[in-house]
Amino acid sequence: MYTVCYVEDEEDLSILIKTYLEKAGYNVVTFSKGSDAIDYIGNKVDLWILDIMLGDDVNGYDVIKAIRQKDIMVPVIFTSARDQDLDKILGLELGSDDYITKPYSSKELVLRVNNIIKRVYK
Repeated sequence: MYTVCYVEDEEDLSILIKTYLEKAGYNVVTFSKGSDAIDYIGNKVDLWILDIMLGDDVNGYDVIKAIRQKDIMVPVIFTSARDQDLDKILGLELGSDDYITKPYSSKELVLRVNNIIKRVYK
């Protein structure tokens, strides 16, 4: 079973996406704070989903930088309400594999996760 870490400070959205990912067969670990996600780095994670704007002093860009210091290969998907090209470009430059803007379909996110997992691990 693949483990997906989902970092999202909107509780309702976090619960919804976790449910969809679990129904698709994933083990899901959720974080509402970027600092908690950074503390988790080093555990076995097959894919990270990071919201860019988080409620604490640590944003998604900080989290991916910390992830990439330990693991340059683990896939990362950014989610954000910020849909400016500059935000997408920065996310990709920092090493994300995908970028999806809010609002997004839960099913679409699961399909993107499935596609990346298939490409990377099979």
